[in-house]
Amino acid sequence: MIYAGVLSGAISALIAMKITEQFNLSFDVQFILSATVAAFTVGGKALGKGIANNNSTKIVHSVGIIINKFSKEKK
Repeated sequence: MIYAGVLSGAISALIAMKITEQFNLSFDVQFILSATVAAFTVGGKALGKGIANNNSTKIVHSVGIIINKFSKEKK
C-alpha cells in the first residue's frame, strides 16, 4: 500500500497541471493543489491508523467472519 501515496500525488499533479492549463492560472496554483492533496492523504492515513489501533480486535474479527463466509471448505 506504499504506492497509494505515490499514485495520489502523481494524479493530483496531473490534475493540477490540466487545471492551470485550462483556466490559464498561475503556476503556483499547481503547487497549492498538490500540497492540499498531500495534506489530505497524510491526514487520512493518520486518522485511519488511529481507528485501526483503537478497534483492531473488532476489525480482525469482522474480517475473519467475512472470509469464513466465502471459504470453499465447509465443515
